[in-house]
Amino acid sequence: MKKILAFICSVCLCAACFAGCTYVDPDKEKGQGNQNIINQDMTITADFEGNIKVAAPDVQSHKNALNAFIKSFNVKYPKITFKVEYISLDNYKSIVTNAASSAINLNKHGIMYDVFWLSEMFINEWVLDTDFISPLTPIIEKDASFSLDGINETMLKMCTLNDNLYMMPRDYNQVVMYYNKDMFDAARVDYPSDTEAMSGAEFKQMCMDLGAGLSKSTALNGYGHKFNEQVRTIVDCNVAWNALDYPLVRSFGGEVVDENGEVVFASENTKNAIAYWKNLVDTTSGYANLAVDLSTGAAKTGGLFRMQTAPIYLHTRAVMSDLLDNVEMADQVMLAIPNLGVAPMPNFGGTYTVGAGCSGYAMYKNSVNSKAAYNFLKHVVSVEGQNAYSETGDCVPVLDSLLKAVNAKWRTCRTDKLSHDFNHNAFIFKMADSACSVTDFYPNVPLKAQSGVTARIEEAFKSGIGGKVNEIMGNVTTAANSMKRDIAQAGRL
Repeated sequence: MKKILAFICSVCLCAACFAGCTYVDPDKEKGQGNQNIINQDMTITADFEGNIKVAAPDVQSHKNALNAFIKSFNVKYPKITFKVEYISLDNYKSIVTNAASSAINLNKHGIMYDVFWLSEMFINEWVLDTDFISPLTPIIEKDASFSLDGINETMLKMCTLNDNLYMMPRDYNQVVMYYNKDMFDAARVDYPSDTEAMSGAEFKQMCMDLGAGLSKSTALNGYGHKFNEQVRTIVDCNVAWNALDYPLVRSFGGEVVDENGEVVFASENTKNAIAYWKNLVDTTSGYANLAVDLSTGAAKTGGLFRMQTAPIYLHTRAVMSDLLDNVEMADQVMLAIPNLGVAPMPNFGGTYTVGAGCSGYAMYKNSVNSKAAYNFLKHVVSVEGQNAYSETGDCVPVLDSLLKAVNAKWRTCRTDKLSHDFNHNAFIFKMADSACSVTDFYPNVPLKAQSGVTARIEEAFKSGIGGKVNEIMGNVTTAANSMKRDIAQAGRL
């Protein structure tokens, strides 16, 4: 039986916000798709001829993924060709959105991409603003040859809005703690445990020990520079990123919006979460800075770790090939990390919580190559497609059957660069119990307020870390009040 996942986004908001009136979601009917495409027979055979126009970010890991999917897809359907456009990540959203708007307004659907990459964070915006993503659920329900059974339910939930699947999940992303073993050795600091998540206090002590040790080490990094002359950073990360800031709030027992739609962000637990990170920044600055990127997204981080001037990097599996291979970034070649380690994220606040997310591919609702496009999306979650992608080293598969299989290709890949004891389990550490995403509270928030509420979390962390300790609670309260206004403005009676 097919799994029809309910991601209920039309909810009753609290009486305090709407004086007891029932909240009606005005966008409930959006995203219904093109019925001509939904109702057509999507069956194709091996000799089917077609073309697929694809958009993806101009990032090496994205190229590796798409090439793997296309190559394995063409084994089954050799007469389907691809035109791929790689777009700068900074401009990706605007270029795809503008292409969709032009195609719809001019009624020239061939100018739009048939398939395009996106993350779960784009779905609401793209369904609501320009309404150009095809719902997949009604197509899948008519497809007797395909089922969503076996695809990780957490990932499917993140790809779903108003009971419709809009994105075929490509991978399971969970934040981990990458580390440079050579830098730990130079600092004479033990590697983080491969099996147990360290506490927040232990993580802080490790950062302090690394700063103290590297400040004295004359050992050379891969660029020929002495650590004691180059290292000014301990942890390369962007804490004002929803995959880090919201899980940190949850780890300390905080929450943002409860199941009744009430904003509960202004709590002592939230203050403690921000205070922990501020204290970490302030304490480590005596040795070397904790690199907290407060102005740019997660895609902008990682340069310090790749330059071997920071021993720790908080990110996901999706960037691993960038760490294992020489990569050109900003007109500079970043050398591969010669001795890469990985461990689970620390248990910062006492409740183990890890930022999780998903990316994948969607189909244009008026695609002129819908049959080929839909079958490509099916291939993305097939065993063949997932194994092909796994061989790049960049993914944790979305198929439950492959997640813990000892000999699954995502575990056995890249032996040329990874040690025999590389901890692949860190990428699925306590997954069912600890996976956390802002999409967890999105069903409790009006759709048009979701991105605003998420931004308020980031604002609280930015102002809290950059300000004074005694001002943190005030910053949290300000953010909470802004959330309430966002929700009130988005609501409809």
